[in-house]
Amino acid sequence: MAVWLENDAQWHEERMLHCALCGRMIAKRFLRESFAHGDEIFCGDDCLTLYHDYWLVERGPGYRPPEGIDAAYAERMVM
Repeated sequence: MAVWLENDAQWHEERMLHCALCGRMIAKRFLRESFAHGDEIFCGDDCLTLYHDYWLVERGPGYRPPEGIDAAYAERMVM
């Protein structure tokens, strides 16, 4: 079950939190949910839902892109 929490960093601290799905920087309020692979932080309900419904199903917690994908992307990129 996800729980809403607040980032307790002081104004002078440089503690940055990022959403586990979209990568958005989270300034104050965030969702934290525990999974078998550990806790994850999300910026909102939409990202948490997408993580459950798509990311875990299609990619899984230990997903890494295939080797050489950066070279294939650069080759197909329009210059």
